[in-house]
Amino acid sequence: MSSQFVSVGNYELPGCTHREMAPMSRASSDRGIGPGSQAALIAIVDDDPWVRKSLERLIKAEGLRTETFASAEDFIRAGDHRETACLILDLRLPGMSGLELQHQLVIDNDHLPIVFVSAHDEPETRYEAMKAGAIAFLSKPFNDEALVDAVRSVLKSI
Repeated sequence: MSSQFVSVGNYELPGCTHREMAPMSRASSDRGIGPGSQAALIAIVDDDPWVRKSLERLIKAEGLRTETFASAEDFIRAGDHRETACLILDLRLPGMSGLELQHQLVIDNDHLPIVFVSAHDEPETRYEAMKAGAIAFLSKPFNDEALVDAVRSVLKSI
């Protein structure tokens, strides 16, 4: 893993690439966020049940709703994701990879903000994910605050 440091919040964390959010093409009301709406929905796709449960607990502790999936295909089969404010996505999954899901969402014109998490941090893959619009790329194991900060960044921008 590289020892790249990127500013996240008011501190720096190793192994994190983070970008400020660009304005979304969808209105925030399409994502179920805004005055009078319920807590934002964060989708989590990871094939490891322990990681999935840990991420779910972390995000729920922030007062957000979660929906979890064991694969990219399960996420796609779930259908309409307009309510989803952010997708936390593992890079390496059985079947369709996280990058392949990201590309499919781009093809489908679904500009869902994505935070990648991966134990396989390769510079080329990180670059490809960020170039395709990922909001953050976190190397496992990562600091919980780095993930929470990335999700908060998404929520502030929509």
